[in-house]
This record gives sequence, C-alpha cells and structure tokens, in this order.
Amino acid sequence: MYLFDLNQLAEFKETGLGVQMVAQSAHARHVLFSFKAGQGLREHQTTSQITVQVISGEVTFSAEDSTRSLTAGQMVLLAGNIPHAVEAITDSVMLLIMTPDPQAHSLGDELFEGIRPIADLS
Repeated sequence: MYLFDLNQLAEFKETGLGVQMVAQSAHARHVLFSFKAGQGLREHQTTSQITVQVISGEVTFSAEDSTRSLTAGQMVLLAGNIPHAVEAITDSVMLLIMTPDPQAHSLGDELFEGIRPIADLS
C-alpha cells in the first residue's frame, strides 16, 4: 500500500509546471500538476481515458466545445482521443489519472521526459 499527501507533494515553480508522476503501471498513470495562477496545458490529447481531480485551487477545463470551472473536490471524466486544455485561475493542485497508461500523448515528451514514478506498480 502507498499513501500520498498530494498537497505536500505539490511543487510550484515560477517558470514551467510542477509535474510529478505519483504512480505508474500498465493499467494507469497518476500525475500531479502544480500550477501557478495563469499556468496551464495548451490543447492536447491522449489515447487514454482521463480523470482530472482538483485537489486545491480553481482551474478551467476545456473540451468538446465547453469550458468548465473546477474547484477543490470536483473532477471531470473524459474519453480518450478528445482534445482538451487546462488553465489555472488560482494557484492549483490537480491530479490526472490516465487509464490505461497512454500509448500516445501529444505533450508526452514535454511533460514526462525524465520523470520517474514515485510508486512503480508494474
């Protein structure tokens, strides 16, 4: 069993995004994002189904011609291969769960290069 305090793991950066791979297996990838207000992820897509859960702060999530404000405790589910984007309205911590671990991700090299999971469940 692994226990994580996501607020304690959050790493805010003045330039660039705070990105940590919390856990990874063939079945899922769990990624923690720490955004300063105004930071975000431009439109992108992945082959995986995604769950986006806001841990703290407020973000806007855009997909399928809709933009929604998400606050702490809210989450959104999205099927694979659907373009989406995220922008932080306030300093925010967001957990992304991709199932299964993606075969392709349009920002994969930019976001995950050199990042190793805290918990490797493979």
